[in-house]
Amino acid sequence: MLLYEQMIITLCNGKGGSGKTTLSVLLGCALVEAGHKVALLDTDPQHTATRWVQEVGGVEIAEPGKEYGALFIDTAPRLESKEVTDAIRRADVVVLVTSPSPADLFTSRDTATLIHHEGAQDRARVLFNQVQPGTILARDLEDMAERIGLPAFKNTLRRRQAYQHAVLLGWKSLGGEAREELFRVALEIVGQQSSKGIK
Repeated sequence: MLLYEQMIITLCNGKGGSGKTTLSVLLGCALVEAGHKVALLDTDPQHTATRWVQEVGGVEIAEPGKEYGALFIDTAPRLESKEVTDAIRRADVVVLVTSPSPADLFTSRDTATLIHHEGAQDRARVLFNQVQPGTILARDLEDMAERIGLPAFKNTLRRRQAYQHAVLLGWKSLGGEAREELFRVALEIVGQQSSKGIK
């Protein structure tokens, strides 16, 4: 299976701590493991994702003019930022990363409003992160996505300490279950654009 045209994937949310940086790197690593050429563009001024990649590897840091199978853009938690707006506009797929917590609803809704304002709603999906299976919140994801104002990916990511450990230890530190979960999400994301999906 090959990505036959560069796909740009922007991860965003106006709230910090949603998991954008962690997932920008780990979803990229999942596609690298599947044989694709993947790079990260870190537009967050804190440059956490860049430092992570420099420390433990996994994906390339994007170089101007260089083509990749997939380019993940990690954005700052600031919706007024021009970098966030630009990243949404240029994306083939916009991933609004959020937890199912009601406390995250308002900022996620504001992020969805920006996505609609930029005309990117048809390219955008909500990715629920830090989901605890069997809870009331986990059962209400469809309703939560409706309240945010965007459809959700079918696959979700559980709350796992392993994802935090991977910041220090890299992709190889993840167990099989965590890797499979990331593979499923990554494949669903790249499958969003039929013209730029996996062949």
